[in-house]
Order: sequence, then C-alpha cells, then structure tokens
Amino acid sequence: MLEDWTPRFIAQFAAPHAQRLTLPRDGGIDHVLIDVDTQTWACLFQDSDERWMVRQAGHTRLWDSITDQIMAWRAAGEPAADRLRLHVDPGRQCLTWD
Repeated sequence: MLEDWTPRFIAQFAAPHAQRLTLPRDGGIDHVLIDVDTQTWACLFQDSDERWMVRQAGHTRLWDSITDQIMAWRAAGEPAADRLRLHVDPGRQCLTWD
C-alpha cells in the first residue's frame, strides 16, 4: 500500500517527520520508518510464512498512528487524492476528505 501515492501521502501526514528506507534482508525487503524528532521507528517485514509483521519502538507508536490514519481513510471509501483537503491553522493541521 505504501507504494501508491494517496495512502503514502496519508501515512506521511500521520507521521510528518518520518523518513522511509527500504533495506534488503534475507531475500526480502524491510520497510523502515524513522522519526528522529520523536525518537521512534517502525520496521515492516514479511516473515517466513509471507505474513506482514511490524516491530516498533520509541516514545510513540509510529506505525499505530499511520495505521489509524489509513484505516480512517479506508473506512471513508478510500477517496482519491483530489478529494483530500489539508487545513492549516496556526496551531494545528488537519487532513479531511469529502
């Protein structure tokens, strides 16, 4: 899902300072998200049974935040990028869709 532009944008909004790395390991690819500002990280990988697994650590649950945002987008019917609205006020940002 993180290869598609719209869910990747939504994931980035949930973790705006996170950087994504892909690292080869044991014939597969680990997808690593690191947020230096919050000192958090998450690593997504496939286990030997091809199931996606996640490990995460730090002050906040980085992957949980991303998952929550993606699940809300999915529950809304996965609206296309042209239906996303970013609202910015001096004290906060909010991503909505119509």
